[in-house]
Amino acid sequence: MPLELATIEHELRESPIRKIAALLAESKAHKDIISFGGGAPSLPPPHAVVDEIISSLKKDPFKSMSYTATKGNLSLREEICTDLKKYEKLSIYPVQICLTTGATGAIDLALESIINPGDEIILADPTYAGFPGPGIKERAKLKFIPTKWQENFEIKTELIENLISKKTKALILLSPDNPTGRVLSKETVRAVANFAEDHNFWLITDETYKDIIYEGKHWPAYTFAPENTLSVFTYSKSCSAPAFRLGYIYGPQKAIEAIAKLSQYVNLCPSNISQIGAEAFYKVKKQYLQKTVLPTYRKRMEVMGKMLKKHLPDAGFVKPHGAFYYFVDFSLYLRDLKLNEEKFSEKLLKEKHVVVIPGRYFGQSGRRHCRLTFVSEKESRIKEGIQRIAEFVKRK
Repeated sequence: MPLELATIEHELRESPIRKIAALLAESKAHKDIISFGGGAPSLPPPHAVVDEIISSLKKDPFKSMSYTATKGNLSLREEICTDLKKYEKLSIYPVQICLTTGATGAIDLALESIINPGDEIILADPTYAGFPGPGIKERAKLKFIPTKWQENFEIKTELIENLISKKTKALILLSPDNPTGRVLSKETVRAVANFAEDHNFWLITDETYKDIIYEGKHWPAYTFAPENTLSVFTYSKSCSAPAFRLGYIYGPQKAIEAIAKLSQYVNLCPSNISQIGAEAFYKVKKQYLQKTVLPTYRKRMEVMGKMLKKHLPDAGFVKPHGAFYYFVDFSLYLRDLKLNEEKFSEKLLKEKHVVVIPGRYFGQSGRRHCRLTFVSEKESRIKEGIQRIAEFVKRK
């Protein structure tokens, strides 16, 4: 007789991120696949980062591959403080920072440190597919703020206010957003921060894409509600280094101490060699982002937008202000095809060798939508991929 597993294992669904990974793995089997699927950067990390890692390994391989403190190397945390001060005008100290396994690890640890069974968490809908799972794991009740492309996926603060209750423990926001590309305005961030202070709940902000902005500006919530805010970041996007599996979380010292305590039983400590690479990144960050990352991704974003408008005129979308994605409403095409967006994605891959991600993976408001990543392919491939989608929807 098989041994029983924990009840939470039955309550958790397979992560939509794994479904996305399966689609991408299948796509690699075909040379002519055009992928608008993944969320990974398509550029190599800065040469200075690679050179520093190689140099460190050659100079002192023992030290480079050693354990570190649970919170991470002090020298890297000092660099993070300098960066936050320079670009976001925040006065953060090293004791207020804990290095984590990417932003995903930071979100998980943050929720584990603050959520009790029965607490409520408020999320945008649609939003990053990796947010609901950690909340469910902590046995929280999830509430959702619906958004739609016709309103630029703006988060209406009156809807947030209607969802707040005595059990509200946290609200999670991602800006720039995955999958919508939305960048929150200063007014919205301030209003949400005021709610957090007035109703005594945590505001968890995911700043994964804060350096990848094409229009507008990143407004850190910590500015407005420092005692209520936990903010996370990853080096996967800005540094083009997802293999680092490295990020950080900053906030009130007491909360960070609790997170570090939990982290020592999950990760023990962050990877030292990844921290060496991340520290080197700060020396070239501005130049790398301004000369390489933003011009490359902006051009691809513009090309995809023009192609969507030209070849899929009945699709609904708004131009992303940040991140890697268009979140496209295919409702009119799906109606004629008599398909939902998940079946549409499967048939599109099988028949036209184009990968898109079904919108339902990002929430109920994502139904009849698909997420299209514009950073993965070069401009010529973006043009061909959109043309293939147009051929698919129009031939039926």
